[in-house]
Amino acid sequence: MSLFLLDANVLIHALRRESADHASCRHWMIEMTGNGDALCLCEPVEIALLRIPTLQKLRLVPMDEVLGFWKDDLWSYPGTRRLSAGPRHAGILADFIHELGLHGNDVNDAWLAALAVEHRAILVTTDEGFGRFHGLNWINPAKGK
Repeated sequence: MSLFLLDANVLIHALRRESADHASCRHWMIEMTGNGDALCLCEPVEIALLRIPTLQKLRLVPMDEVLGFWKDDLWSYPGTRRLSAGPRHAGILADFIHELGLHGNDVNDAWLAALAVEHRAILVTTDEGFGRFHGLNWINPAKGK
């Protein structure tokens, strides 16, 4: 069984039917859980899922729909679990920050990459920028890689 840590962008695509990547992200989630693999969430990603599509300036999805997707739909997939930072996370994160000279918004990506590395999970994201993190296994379900 593989652990797949989901990035917020994959969840937002899976939520929004009008997204160009909706079908590929939603299908990927169904296929992986059907194979017995685990979908993994973490609190920063869950907060981003609740925040980004409901931003007043974007108005992508009503809050009730986002809450239903997060609270009911996501947690209904077999094997869904929440990953938390453990004792190795801080060291992995600090290494990424120093090695890549990261600051500001890039630290969020480094935090998520460090969580995946620590748990030996595969990060699932549509953000190609995650390729810069050495030791991170990641896939883009929208591109089939």
